[in-house]
Amino acid sequence: MRAPVVDAEWVTGGRNAPVLGVATSISLGLLAGMGSVTAHVVLVLAAAGVAGVAVAVLAPRWVYAVLGFVLGGLPFAVVPAAGPAALLFAVATGATVLLHSVHRRRLSSLEWVVVLLLAVSAASITQTATSAVHPIEFVKWAIACGLVLVLLRLSPADLSHVLSAFVVGTAVGGGLSLVLLLVDTTGTAINFLSPLGYGRIGTTGTTLRFAEVDGTAVTRLAGTYIHPNVAGLFLLIGLALAIARTSGAVRVITVPVIAVALVSTLSRAAIATVLVAAVLFFVIQSMRTAVRTLLLCGGLLTVIAVANVPAVAARIAGSFGSADVGSNDRARALAEFAPKMAGHWWFGHGWGAIELLDEVAAYRANVVANTILLTVYRGGLLVGAVFVMLLVAGCVLAYRCLRTPDWRSGVLGAIFLALVLVALQLDYPVATSPPVTMAFGVLLAAIVASADLPRHGSAPERSPTDSLPTEHPVVPNPPTPARSPAPRPAPSRHRARVP
Repeated sequence: MRAPVVDAEWVTGGRNAPVLGVATSISLGLLAGMGSVTAHVVLVLAAAGVAGVAVAVLAPRWVYAVLGFVLGGLPFAVVPAAGPAALLFAVATGATVLLHSVHRRRLSSLEWVVVLLLAVSAASITQTATSAVHPIEFVKWAIACGLVLVLLRLSPADLSHVLSAFVVGTAVGGGLSLVLLLVDTTGTAINFLSPLGYGRIGTTGTTLRFAEVDGTAVTRLAGTYIHPNVAGLFLLIGLALAIARTSGAVRVITVPVIAVALVSTLSRAAIATVLVAAVLFFVIQSMRTAVRTLLLCGGLLTVIAVANVPAVAARIAGSFGSADVGSNDRARALAEFAPKMAGHWWFGHGWGAIELLDEVAAYRANVVANTILLTVYRGGLLVGAVFVMLLVAGCVLAYRCLRTPDWRSGVLGAIFLALVLVALQLDYPVATSPPVTMAFGVLLAAIVASADLPRHGSAPERSPTDSLPTEHPVVPNPPTPARSPAPRPAPSRHRARVP
């Protein structure tokens, strides 16, 4: 018996709008007739659940697109009476994948490492949970960490929807954060997003973030990403995906917006990661001599332009001086790491340690600003070792992408390698913040998908400079068609007469 075929227009949402509209109208009518506030809340949640299931069944790509957009642009948004929006949409995406056919059933080597990381982390939390905070924070992290497994179950087209939506969301979030940076001098302009949980000053007393540059406090871009260093990581991943996974007008619009927002964070880790990625791409990626020359000239002009921004130049130059507070704190945190781990080497301090959840507590405790070491600090040596295995597996795939003729895969590979070599060594939000962990999982999924492209015979996209002449043009020999044997003539029944 053949499975029922669902019309493509219905699946993509072309004809399901009337159904959802009728369902919403009925729900609102019932809501208006209820008198109890509790009943109102329950009914709203029930109606939202029914609508969510309907969208997941009838228009799954809307779920994927919303996940990518929210994660890229509003990663710390909170759904009232429900929880963090990014985590909720991650769960919704996993449920949606289960409702439809799974594109990939077998796990790759990298995915098995993710499964192992979740397993050893679960074993670690059983030894360190001293309050309900520990398992709650572990579940959040586990959902974020497992997102890469969900994304790799999607078809290439559906995964492309998630990545494109992430790029658009990052451009919107970066552009909005740029506007807030320019017009908001009191830290209150972001309050218009207060229904989504933004605008809370927390323990820092303000939503603004500053950096001291030449004795002057300079405001750094934070916006919808709460912290400039976190913004730098999101914008870095968004920039890589904007260059590699979009084209045409989308690429032309999103890349400059994201790049300017990234520089405005004044995040030394993010800016240095971009520079290292450019060097790796220039040195390792296979390209023509003319293309390499153009990239070198363009890269030098970009570096000169960024260096002419006084705040950026002063902040980067100050990183190498003995008076830099951040560098001194990092050095002191590294020296204090081993004493703090005394008695906690095997299972760490746990997912609910206050210094991993509160920005001010982390500053006072001077937590080590290194993703690998902080993973050990939280989960112990076994968790740290498996996390290193995950990074190594990702680097192997990234190097494979960097060695392919496809320049798009090369961009992703270079960014990932530079992220591991620079950003993860200088900061730790990938380990402690579930939305940042999810963004890292999005980049990992893109790396795995790009590494699989050559094996599936996908043709790389032509670069705008591919029409330039090569230094040593090579003309391949045309294939020789196979010859079929000539048919033998049928034997004659009569002998030829010899004259």
